[in-house]
Amino acid sequence: MSRLALTAALLGACSATTPEPPRTADPEPRPEPGASAPAAPTAPAGAEKAPELPGAPPPTDPGWDLHTWAYARQLEVELVSDGCEAARLGDKPDETVWCAHHSDAKEGAVLHTRALYVARAKKLVKLAELPVAVSVMDDPENPKDEKARQVLRFELVRAADGMSVRAGPAKGFYCEDAMKTHSDGSVLGKALAQRIGKVCATYGTWRWSAGTLRKER
Repeated sequence: MSRLALTAALLGACSATTPEPPRTADPEPRPEPGASAPAAPTAPAGAEKAPELPGAPPPTDPGWDLHTWAYARQLEVELVSDGCEAARLGDKPDETVWCAHHSDAKEGAVLHTRALYVARAKKLVKLAELPVAVSVMDDPENPKDEKARQVLRFELVRAADGMSVRAGPAKGFYCEDAMKTHSDGSVLGKALAQRIGKVCATYGTWRWSAGTLRKER
């Protein structure tokens, strides 16, 4: 073989064994002007929020929600209320809730109650309803907030063991004063006096007994 042929053969062998330089990644495509942004990824099916239950009232305790509570127990809730919160009473405290209610009288008196409910057999069962406050209806010509319209208000204090509740006047409210001040013989006064009597009859200790809340005698 001639020197020229040998040189050509060596050059060919070198070129055949030399690796090609690595290719750089293709640049990300840029969106066309005016194009919409890609859709955000959807949440996984397991992260679904409990559906809203028809008729369920709004929560009064921001750390607790009736919709979630009822959904976890497969309860059907058809309830008109001013709001609900966990009661934590009885031998199964996680199954009880308080819900607030009110009823207006044509004379202008309002009775406020707290009803105790329990989840049983996939139903919401009312155990007891305690009158806890009396107020007058708001006057559009002289509007006042709810506290300013209250004639009498009781508070319900749960015992540490969750087996009883103590009902008594809130600070600044007294049954005797409420009755003297508002039972003036007028139509409104008579309606208020009747409702004040109901709230005052709530006074005392209500104990969990035989699966419900009963007032101690």
